[in-house]
Amino acid sequence: MDNRIYFVLVALCAALVKAQDPEIVDEIWPEVQQVGRTGRINCTVTNKQTSVVMWEHVDTGEQISRDTDIEMQLNPMIGGLRKYEVQKRSSGDRETFMLIIRRLVETDAGTYKCTIRITAVAYDQWPTKLGKITVQVPPTIRPGETTAVLQIDQGQNSSLICAASGIPSPNITWTKSDGGFLPVGVAQYRSHILPMTNVTVADMGVYRCVADNNIKPPAEHLAQVLIFHAPATRVVQNSVGQAQNRRFDGKLECIVKGHPEPTVTFERLINQGRAPLNDDDKYEINKQTTDNQNLKAGEQWYTLKVKNVQANDFTDYYCIATNVNGRHESTITLFETMECQGPNCPSLPSARASLLRLSALAFIPTILLLLRHIVLAR
Repeated sequence: MDNRIYFVLVALCAALVKAQDPEIVDEIWPEVQQVGRTGRINCTVTNKQTSVVMWEHVDTGEQISRDTDIEMQLNPMIGGLRKYEVQKRSSGDRETFMLIIRRLVETDAGTYKCTIRITAVAYDQWPTKLGKITVQVPPTIRPGETTAVLQIDQGQNSSLICAASGIPSPNITWTKSDGGFLPVGVAQYRSHILPMTNVTVADMGVYRCVADNNIKPPAEHLAQVLIFHAPATRVVQNSVGQAQNRRFDGKLECIVKGHPEPTVTFERLINQGRAPLNDDDKYEINKQTTDNQNLKAGEQWYTLKVKNVQANDFTDYYCIATNVNGRHESTITLFETMECQGPNCPSLPSARASLLRLSALAFIPTILLLLRHIVLAR
């Protein structure tokens, strides 16, 4: 036989044998699912014959299955089904082995290998293909690495840090809760670090960082920024009117800001001097605990109630705030009016009520006359 013919026949035989060997015929498409859902990846083989199709988690080195049998020792029931399952579908000489992983957790992510184990063939000659499962995880804030409270002197530099994790990695956006501009001069700033440069009292307030990776829900964190500064006071009204000798009260209101939080006292002008005021039968000092829309960041609302206003109560009153950085005060004048002032004044009878009373009085003579006739008739 011609040598050329011999080699052609050998090559044809080898090709025929090779064509009958098992092989993986399709790519294993990557799977992307959110945490808690079900992941599925397919491995399609031809000419399987007596060989075995195996799934392995490459990142952990765990052998998952042999054909449709699960090899893992831990395969818990979830909603009536096992966490791991392999389903087989056949079409001619093609068989697809679908690996199913239920209730995905972050550790289920990674690379998976489909291998055809062929008897009497060396291990490194077994057909293999790789697939990938990505487990998407909603963002979370890492508290120990995230700024909760920042205290800083005026003119100093620092930063706020918002550390978050998630898959894919979340974008982090900073805003100020009152809608104002950030120290960097914009209303929004995208970074896990917000620079605080040459800070002023205007930079005080609550800052919000939001971590979002399009996997709901986004994560949110609030950080408080406190700037050390001397107190400042302002009044709601610099003069308050009230009528005297009618058991009416006068309410004087003062708004205070400072850090550390100032000590607030009240005084009044008397005999060309000033006298301190305390809670007693005549005066009542309160710090408002309810949120008020008129308050700015770091402000506190104080009230002084002057009870049962008399003639000698009409004078100037002083709201004084003091902390380690300084002192500030504002003046409120209480003056006399003819009628009661404020929301707690007694209401006057309405015109309709007065008209009804007059109408009722008009019927009294008629009623008396009818009663007289009744008595005489008896």
